[in-house]
Amino acid sequence: MLQPLAVGTVTQDKKFASTRNLGGQRNYINSNTTKKQILENYPGNILLLDESMTENKPATHYYVVDIVRIYAAALVLLFHFASFQLPQTSGPVFAFLWPFDGVGSVGVEIFFVISGLVISMSAESARGMQGALRFIHLRALRILPALWISSVIGFATLSLAGQDIGSLIAPLVRSSVLSPVGPYIDGVVWSLVVEAAFYLTVAITIIFAPRLSLENLAKIICAGSSVYLVVWSVAFLFDKELFATLSRFPSKVFLMRYGVFFALGMLLWAHLRSHRSKNAIGALLPAGLMCIVEIFVGRDMLWGIGTGAVAVWLTATAFMVFCIMHADAFEAGFTHRQRTIFRYLGSLSYALYLNHYTFGASIVQSLSTVLPPVSPGSVGLLFCASVCAVLLMSCFVTSAERIMKKPLMLRRSPQLGPS
Repeated sequence: MLQPLAVGTVTQDKKFASTRNLGGQRNYINSNTTKKQILENYPGNILLLDESMTENKPATHYYVVDIVRIYAAALVLLFHFASFQLPQTSGPVFAFLWPFDGVGSVGVEIFFVISGLVISMSAESARGMQGALRFIHLRALRILPALWISSVIGFATLSLAGQDIGSLIAPLVRSSVLSPVGPYIDGVVWSLVVEAAFYLTVAITIIFAPRLSLENLAKIICAGSSVYLVVWSVAFLFDKELFATLSRFPSKVFLMRYGVFFALGMLLWAHLRSHRSKNAIGALLPAGLMCIVEIFVGRDMLWGIGTGAVAVWLTATAFMVFCIMHADAFEAGFTHRQRTIFRYLGSLSYALYLNHYTFGASIVQSLSTVLPPVSPGSVGLLFCASVCAVLLMSCFVTSAERIMKKPLMLRRSPQLGPS
């Protein structure tokens, strides 16, 4: 008589999956064991896989990724707030934020590394056209609802500020569809266009998997981006006109300028999973070095700003990798409430990123009429009030997007992990 073999969740050490048949006998199966191997080793059993374990891949959520996400979003917010000016001030209204001027923008590069790691984590088991379509659907569900809501908010903000509504319709549409041609309703949308180009590249790779693996895609992106960055850096030193041409937006959309960050994230996940070749691990060093080159040259090779940005980026990346490597110890002391908070902050980071610039600038200008920045105390109060307003709007967008997502969600796919 056939007995069903129920494959359960991966245990804390992530090395074994526990199973039990109808007779009550418990077995322990290596989580890297494939369905075919399980059936061969347990003849006469019917294999039942639940959603907590997929072939070759344990489902995991790393809370450090949520922490680094909100950290990166805060860096970008402080970077833009440091540049805000008002008609009644002769310089930046929040002059005390000067350390983040130039350095804070490195939060975008941190986001790109996170994206490379998370996408590899969630899509490494996806195969074929069906896997690619599910991947695209889940990524669209992740970025589009909040983007649409935030774009409408930006549209309304600019309209109330006195800009012509007719001139804002085209940027609103471009933002909503992630057009590779700007301008956009909000200055931060360009990075989402770059993210979308990366997602499309991964989806194409999924179709051709396993002939073209995510690891090989990472190496290809890294190689192409590295060649571009070398030429780009030389042009900065010797030919400013060529440098300006190479710095145009197409270089970002085609993953030339920022491709090494996505590649680094993908290679980091391959290394952390400990099932790739030594050659893949060896590719981490050149990828990391080229990331540093982009950060430094992208800040006009200014020693102070460039060094500060590199230090911030390295610290965030190293902290994330270290905590993932020691996830059991790092997360062991987290309470359920703390885990819920970290997850929420990870979700909030996206809405915060989308709404801090256009909406934030408008809030600063509006509140300055009530809280004129005439003294250090009033400037600090204006800053706190403006940031609180942005946070409240971001919380609203986070809640609204969850409601908007529900009717668009697919039944959970066993091919794709968490992201």
